[in-house]
This record gives sequence, C-alpha cells and structure tokens, in this order.
Amino acid sequence: MWGRRRAKREQEAADAVEALAGSLRSTIDSADETHQALLDMREQLAQELAEIAALLGHRDGMPVDAIRQQTDVAARILGDIDRMSEEYGDTRALLVGKDENDLDEIMPALEELVAHAQGMAEIGESFAGLIESMLELREKTHRLREDLIPLRERVHAAFRAAQKELDATQGAPGWFGRQATLAALGDRLTALDEGRVIPTQDRRVSDQYRDLERDIAELRDTLGTGPA
Repeated sequence: MWGRRRAKREQEAADAVEALAGSLRSTIDSADETHQALLDMREQLAQELAEIAALLGHRDGMPVDAIRQQTDVAARILGDIDRMSEEYGDTRALLVGKDENDLDEIMPALEELVAHAQGMAEIGESFAGLIESMLELREKTHRLREDLIPLRERVHAAFRAAQKELDATQGAPGWFGRQATLAALGDRLTALDEGRVIPTQDRRVSDQYRDLERDIAELRDTLGTGPA
C-alpha cells in the first residue's frame, strides 16, 4: 500500500512538472509570437521610411525639413523597438537556460518575459496607425513632387529671364538695388528648392513658389520688359 501511495505521489509530482513545463513553453511561444509580430511591423515601418527618404534631397522643392520632422519621430520609435527587442532576447535567453523544476529561478524570469510581451503588444496597437501615417506621408510626398514640376520649371525660367534682362540694363539708375532684390529672390528660390522652408496649413509649398513667381514678375516689370 505504501508503495502505491509513493508511486502515486511521484506520478502527481511528475504530472505537475510536466504541466509547468508545458505552461512555460506555451508562455514563451505566445511571447515569441508577439515579438515576431512587432518585428514584422517594424520592418514595414522601416520600409516606408526608406521610401520617403528616397524622395528627399533632390533639390526639387520637397519640404525636406518639414517631412523629416515627421519621419524623425517614427525613426526614434524604431530605435525604441530595437532596444525592446534586444531586452526581450536577453530575458528569453536567460529564461530558457534555467532549470524548469526550479520555480524560484523560473518565475521571476517568466514574469519579466510576460511583462516584455505585454509592453510589445501595447506598442503594436499603436504601431499600425503609425505605419498608415507614414504610408500617407509617402503618397502625399510623391504627389507633391509630381505637382511641383511644372510650377518650379516656370519659376526657374522666370528667374533666369530676370537675370538676363537685369544684366542687359547694367549701369542704369537703380540697377544695384534691383540686383540686390534679384539676389534675395534667388536665395528664396534656393531655400524652396532645398526644402528648407517649412510649409503651413495656409501657405503650402506651391503657394510659396507662386508668391516667388509673382515677386519675380514685379521685378521684371520695373525693368520695362514685362513677363516672358
């Protein structure tokens, strides 16, 4: 009888150990799935940021500074994700290296792993919105780039014509003042082309190019030639 009781206790203990091991594996698997889902979303966001970056820096009127203000926020979040992923990996490696029968060793590490998974799940909930926001920014940037082409070409043509007409009047009264005005207009054009002008809701990039086109036309009127 004592032997049967002992065998029963040993079997119960073995069953408990097996149940704990199964629960441990299930918890790790679930945390791994959460971690991988976050990494997949991180890859999507990184791809969107790379495609946006490829549209910038071509001196074609893209508001580089304004766009980078938005993408820098997303880039910082990527850095946070990378740090969180590294911490998760460290905690997981520590957990799987422990004796499954030693609850005093397993439970603190398991609790830490679960906390990491919960944190990643919370970030994942807002991550989808951030990816969508960057997708919209990329599409908007691409449309703006295409829309600005004819406007920029017109403004640059007007500026070149103004410079040529001004050169033809060199030495005339007021020439130096008009030359200074044209130089200032050139600085504005360069700033717009390089994307250093921050657009606002009321003054878009296209509006600022049109303002510049008008100011160039006004200068040309003072030269007595009128618009080309």
